[in-house]
Amino acid sequence: MMNAPELPSERIRLSGFTLLAATTLILTACASAPQPPTVELEAAQAAIGNAELANAGRFASAELVDARERLARANSAASKEQMIAARRLADESKLAAELALARTETAKAVAINTELSQGADALSEEMQRAGDQR
Repeated sequence: MMNAPELPSERIRLSGFTLLAATTLILTACASAPQPPTVELEAAQAAIGNAELANAGRFASAELVDARERLARANSAASKEQMIAARRLADESKLAAELALARTETAKAVAINTELSQGADALSEEMQRAGDQR
């Protein structure tokens, strides 16, 4: 039994369908590939810079070291094209740097409060001595 010859419109339709399927497959593959976490890496680096400017190395060195280590691991993961791990590590690095900054600001505030309290105590003692001398 002989097959009926294909009509040109059927051949075009099949070619169009094949092209559409191939294009969809390529676009899906490209869309599913994770992009480098450039924004997250830059945000982590900026947060570390802010913590360093605030002198976090003195007040929250463990958190600052943790932030730097996580950023280094994030950069390493990105260079190995492990984008999901790189993004997670960059976010963790940013959070560790923000924690270092917060602890630094808290320590500085406590130091200022202590200094002001000591100054108030000294002033109170001076006023009491001045009153006793009369």
